[in-house]
Amino acid sequence: MILKILLELISNAVYAPVLVSAYLLYNYWRNYTFWSKSGLPYIPFPRDSVIYPVHKAVTFKRFYDELAPHPVGGFYKMSTPYLMIRDPEIIRRILVKDFAHFVDRGIRIHEDLDPLNRNIFNLEGERWKVIRHKLSPLFAPGKIKSLWPRMKQCAGALEKYLDHTLETRNECDLKEVMSRFTLDVIATCSFGFKKCEALENDKNELSRVVNSVMRDSNYFAMRSFLRSTGLPLVRWLGLKRIPAFVDDFFLCFVDATLKSRAADPSPHDDILQYLIDLHREELEGSRTHPEAEPLVTDTFIAAMGFLLTVNASETTSGTLAYCLYELALSPDIAQKCREEVKSVLSRHGGDLSFDCIKDMPYLQCVIDETQRKYPVFGWLDRICTKDYEMPGTRYTVEKGTRVLIPVHALHHDPLHFPNPDKFDPDRFSADNKHNIPRGSYLPFGDGPRMCAGVRFAQTAMKTAVAFLVTNYDFEPTIDTDIPLTFKRSMLFSVPQKGIWLRLRRRSEV
Repeated sequence: MILKILLELISNAVYAPVLVSAYLLYNYWRNYTFWSKSGLPYIPFPRDSVIYPVHKAVTFKRFYDELAPHPVGGFYKMSTPYLMIRDPEIIRRILVKDFAHFVDRGIRIHEDLDPLNRNIFNLEGERWKVIRHKLSPLFAPGKIKSLWPRMKQCAGALEKYLDHTLETRNECDLKEVMSRFTLDVIATCSFGFKKCEALENDKNELSRVVNSVMRDSNYFAMRSFLRSTGLPLVRWLGLKRIPAFVDDFFLCFVDATLKSRAADPSPHDDILQYLIDLHREELEGSRTHPEAEPLVTDTFIAAMGFLLTVNASETTSGTLAYCLYELALSPDIAQKCREEVKSVLSRHGGDLSFDCIKDMPYLQCVIDETQRKYPVFGWLDRICTKDYEMPGTRYTVEKGTRVLIPVHALHHDPLHFPNPDKFDPDRFSADNKHNIPRGSYLPFGDGPRMCAGVRFAQTAMKTAVAFLVTNYDFEPTIDTDIPLTFKRSMLFSVPQKGIWLRLRRRSEV
């Protein structure tokens, strides 16, 4: 009866604004008293987290510092209460040992509105668990080794592109160049493209797709604000996170590929083929188990293609660009990398191979330190799926509580990484890496939801850096942003002004 009356009032244009306003006031009051009742230290107002004046990772670093020295504390993201975890040991338990309490990321998605969000990054519960198990062989060492010749092909195309660039100018935005290189790695290894099209043509369709998603705008901040009201306004207003033409591109591409490969028996060993094989297995299994929910559908394959193209390419290209930036500022480190590459090549017959890449520990330290100083994902989100007693405290994290792990802040905490603003690859040497507290270094996350493509990304990055330091010197210019700042409204840590460096071809390779 009461519900009927409320619905009648809401349907009346006169009462609707009053009722909605009353609901919002109640919702905000309820949320903003959440931490004051908890007994935990907290930041009482969503300062800098309604319209972020700087990148979110930097904002969370400020909150992290203000909550010191407490192991955990509360803050508000818009009107939503978040629990920030500062202690590496508790982080380790949440991500690994006590993972069953924090299985999901808690990212609100609408699969009917944004079908490409139905990828493994966003899936939850049993669906995520089943899919993760099915995808586990996808980035196994043997699979990456089979794909490595394609990475080498892309590195050769990169060398050709840079040499052509040097014919007309000696400066370029390495972030933009690395984005094109990484897109080619994804296109050849994931989708079976034969050519490195992004390096040859910056207006190719895949580049257009990524640029449309990675545009710098306040649109996503507006969506976040609407979600914070507690009302399904994003869904009601049909505010897509992903542009419609991007949906069409991936859905049509997968549909066409399924048809063409069904008609052509030629073998394919790319990542897309692995997903297609899983799709066929599910179709065959559905004949004997029609009640089972299909998971590796056409839409899921398209969503995974989107995830690889945007997330994987952006994280890899960002790390590569930041790495070259630091090598340009530290020529002694660049020279040490160069000497290691030359030494390894001399032991392997002079030609770069997959085994060579694995035999470059210092180069790996350089990449590890790059990801320490510039984690492209500045934080991790989790949601408590069942009540959890916080270790070392009397506090119980209630089911539904949103948890944030501030990766960027942890990586720049002098308690974990002395002199954190210094680029020091030796932190990760065999003699020193044991000094890094477990749970404080999380460029790819940790535990069961750790990024599945770690080996793939690391191999692509080492391949590119080995090629580049062998053949080129990099130097800062008047246009080089020192220190770097990040674009405010982006999800990833993207350099505000790009990464402009001067290149010089080395006469002695």
